[in-house]
Amino acid sequence: MSQCGWVNLKMGHRDPSGLCEAYSKEAVKEFVLRRLRLTPSTLGRKMEDVPSVVRSIGGLQHGGHEIELLNRFEGYRSEWFDHWYRNYTLIEGHVLRGALRIVTADEYPYFFKATRSVARRRRYQNCPASLRGDHELALEVVDEHGPLTHSEFKELFRGRYPQKSRAGRLLQDLYNYGKVARMGRKKQKPLYHTIGKLPYRLDVTPITEEDAKKWLLMRSLSIYGPLTAKDIAHWVGWNLNEAREILKDPLEIGEIVKVRIEGDRETNYMRADDVPLLNSLVEDLPENSFVRVLFNDDSLLLGYYPRLGSYFGYPWRYPQLSEGVSWRAAVLRGREIIGDAVVEMYARFRELRLRSFNVRREFATPGVLSGVEEEFSRHAAFQGKSLVMIGPELV
Repeated sequence: MSQCGWVNLKMGHRDPSGLCEAYSKEAVKEFVLRRLRLTPSTLGRKMEDVPSVVRSIGGLQHGGHEIELLNRFEGYRSEWFDHWYRNYTLIEGHVLRGALRIVTADEYPYFFKATRSVARRRRYQNCPASLRGDHELALEVVDEHGPLTHSEFKELFRGRYPQKSRAGRLLQDLYNYGKVARMGRKKQKPLYHTIGKLPYRLDVTPITEEDAKKWLLMRSLSIYGPLTAKDIAHWVGWNLNEAREILKDPLEIGEIVKVRIEGDRETNYMRADDVPLLNSLVEDLPENSFVRVLFNDDSLLLGYYPRLGSYFGYPWRYPQLSEGVSWRAAVLRGREIIGDAVVEMYARFRELRLRSFNVRREFATPGVLSGVEEEFSRHAAFQGKSLVMIGPELV
């Protein structure tokens, strides 16, 4: 760390005013795109790469996971994900903002414990401070007969303990408490089993919430590089004061350092171990022209949502249910988001339809538009559909 208490672009150099120099946004963006496995050199290439890709990007958002993986592989096939999901290397749970995420099984206990404060603020995800006798009875049923769907559990539990009428709530309590976990699906319904019955014999009990929060803080920085406290809070679901409190100890012992970013007034934090990589990008920043069509819940959009406009050049916004939009694609070209498109991808349609397509005026060249169309066609082919594309509208 430099004498002024910040990590500098030129490793200790200052400008004449005595203020620390800042990293360029281009170097920071290149860092995050590499860590999120979106650049050509970081793509996965075979089925065995799926767990490492999922780990690198901090998990997949359930519902858009296939699109996230398609963007991070050469020649991705659906059965690659299915293989790791069926053998429980990848499992799903309500972690990060309370949303349903798919993470690697060995990291699940840490994600789970680190986000209990998030769950406690949501009524439907809250759990008792301790387990009661009826919880123990419910746990016996799951342990003996699992994995079970929600309805299967209720039928078995009420058959054994007819005086108990809160079967569904008991199962949800056990899930939120960390005694049961999801183990795949049966006809698209989640299956639950006691967490010790997972092939990896997971146990969340030995992990303290404090240690798990520090772990998740470091994971967020390892994925994204420089982040503000607001970014960290947004990605995990913590409140801002909580994020700032978790930052204190790693800052004190030097595991985390502050960095300045050009044009950004906010304080940014990153892992000290990642500073050499960011420095190397300052000296050797490549030209990028690859195109990626990102789903709503892509890790890049989730992590940088508050400042997509100021960093990536386009204020992409998350679609609301009231809009009737299931996929508002953010179109990434190199280190810029150049526009968005509302995509209709209903199973009954033979076409992947672009209802609208907006592109930044400076990128509306034949070569760029051709590359975007080619990428949308790749997504359509992956779903066994043809592409119907209109536009673009210039913005």
